[in-house]
Amino acid sequence: MAAASSSSSSSVRPALSSLGRRHLATPVSSGSRSSAHRILVIGGGAAGQAISHQLLRSGAFPNKHDIAIVDPKTTHDYQPGWTLVGGGLKKKEDLRRPMADLAQEKEGLGLYNDAVESFDPDNNCVKTRDGRTLSYEHLIVAPGLRLMPEKVSGLSEAMRDMDAKVASIYDYDSCDRVWDLVQQHRSGPAIFTQPPQPHKCAGAPQKIMWLALDHWKSQGLSRSDIPITYATALPAMFGVPKYAATLEALRKERDVEGLFGHNLVAVNGSTATFAKGEEKVTRPFSLLHAVPPQGPHDFIRSSPLANPTSGFVDVDDKTLRHVKYSNVWSAGDSSSLPTSKTAAAVTSQAPILVNNLLSSLAGTSDAPQEYDGYTSCPIPTEYGKLVLCEFAYNGVPKESFGPTLGIDQAQPSRAFYYLKRDFFPWVYFNAMVKGTWAGPNGWLSAPKWKGAAPSVGGGQARAFSSVVGKMGGSNGAAGRRGFATSARAARDQPSRRPRDPLERDSTAVRYALPGGETLIVRPAPSSGGGSSTGSSATTTTTADPAKILVEEANSEAYLPPALRPRTARKQQARFNSTTPRRTDLSPSEIAEIQALRREGGASVPDIARKFNCSEVFVRIVAPAGAEAKREAQRGMERVRRGEEGSTRFGDLLRREARRARREMW
Repeated sequence: MAAASSSSSSSVRPALSSLGRRHLATPVSSGSRSSAHRILVIGGGAAGQAISHQLLRSGAFPNKHDIAIVDPKTTHDYQPGWTLVGGGLKKKEDLRRPMADLAQEKEGLGLYNDAVESFDPDNNCVKTRDGRTLSYEHLIVAPGLRLMPEKVSGLSEAMRDMDAKVASIYDYDSCDRVWDLVQQHRSGPAIFTQPPQPHKCAGAPQKIMWLALDHWKSQGLSRSDIPITYATALPAMFGVPKYAATLEALRKERDVEGLFGHNLVAVNGSTATFAKGEEKVTRPFSLLHAVPPQGPHDFIRSSPLANPTSGFVDVDDKTLRHVKYSNVWSAGDSSSLPTSKTAAAVTSQAPILVNNLLSSLAGTSDAPQEYDGYTSCPIPTEYGKLVLCEFAYNGVPKESFGPTLGIDQAQPSRAFYYLKRDFFPWVYFNAMVKGTWAGPNGWLSAPKWKGAAPSVGGGQARAFSSVVGKMGGSNGAAGRRGFATSARAARDQPSRRPRDPLERDSTAVRYALPGGETLIVRPAPSSGGGSSTGSSATTTTTADPAKILVEEANSEAYLPPALRPRTARKQQARFNSTTPRRTDLSPSEIAEIQALRREGGASVPDIARKFNCSEVFVRIVAPAGAEAKREAQRGMERVRRGEEGSTRFGDLLRREARRARREMW
């Protein structure tokens, strides 16, 4: 990580250092018994990592150890992936990282491998188990949930007994054993349990059931061979009616017994005991997947920060700020936010918390950003299909793909399955924990700040501006990977990180874009580069910008492969034509392209042929106007309603899907 240096009031700090570097988080000296930090983050999980890195990228904390994380663990796990481990789709070791390795590309993030003993918010300090006293200006509490298998009699012992047919995807040591038991199981009743709320991801207890059922079906085993029971403390299959209806229909169709309102209270040998009100129900099993009860950590429950009813950190449902202590914040599973506790919820919570905290530091009067309760629960219903549940407070659906593509997300989809299996684990470690991913709002740019940087000694006044625009807002260009497409977007969005970190490459050709940005085209290494005579000679190149963009998009350093990559024949026909594509268009030619696009008299392929350049290049330097996009959307709606001929329907669907995918990237 390159050290963050101070910047003048007119400059903007780069978002990240070059992609090739890897550095460890800076461990705080174990000999120090008392330390002061501007931001103290309790918990190095999904919420703690996302928030601390977004704060680092803001440029408001240039000094070493301005921000520090406290977490007793030395490793960090992608816990949503444990379902995939239990289903035989991933190895648990691939979903674990050393805690220190997550702080890459920036120096100065402190890390205490220590546990919190108590909070003293009246004196702005935290006491740790090792006897440290850590003071702070702002405190972020995000240590997650605590598993409590001891609350179910005999469960802890059964999960440790390798001869018992009991396991859980909620535990790192046990999640791979689930897949072993599923493969070995050939006959006898299988029970899958779900405890009462709160617990991580309301859909996870049934995810593993659907995968196990599909595996047994593929092995030729029937309901008579393996009777399956889903015993849940909830009154329905899911808390959101739209998705509950689909899952209930699947349960009946696949002949899965539903025990609703049944809470697991004891495991004795091969017998499970459930409480249904005052009644006790016992069931024999040959395989038991048990989800242990969960709740807040004791050091939170017993602290002044806790909500007296739930025991979680008592924060405002919208601003994520503590209801009593203005310099205390919380997000993720340990907060009192009344929404499902998932990593997807953190992707929406983190940018809002960061924005509001920076505004508080700046002392601005701007209205705080508000969290609407967004969360997501992708539920695989079999190998190859998944229901993508997305909703906000009060169980109101808030879907990313339905309004755009007309997809019913309550119906199992193959595309959504690959998001869960491949894309989400990739984006988690490559973007979310690095502070650059905001879930349905896409990639984040570093927020701007103005004014002089605080002095190293802390004597200079810390005056920072409010965050410019919504970080990763759904209507803002900053949250997407594409370029600004309007004067307003160009004015409001933060300066973007260059697509290529070697922006000073002497072989590159540069083009001014409408939003005030610069497109840098650098020849691919295989092209032999440009020709040059001396350090100041004029450089020429025939590199195809479209080819470069596609190569970058297919690179592991930027994005995973597209769901439907072009065939080799189409790729060759598009980029390896006998006539080299031009990349040295003059400013007047680019202005002419932009005029043709504004007038709408010529299509993108026609313009590309006229100027002998790529279609991607045309779309970058002359993006379609807002009215043209709205007209295309209206045309799509007319086709869907049957008001126009169906011959264009396939082309429009594909075009709409490509547009949505570009916005998601």
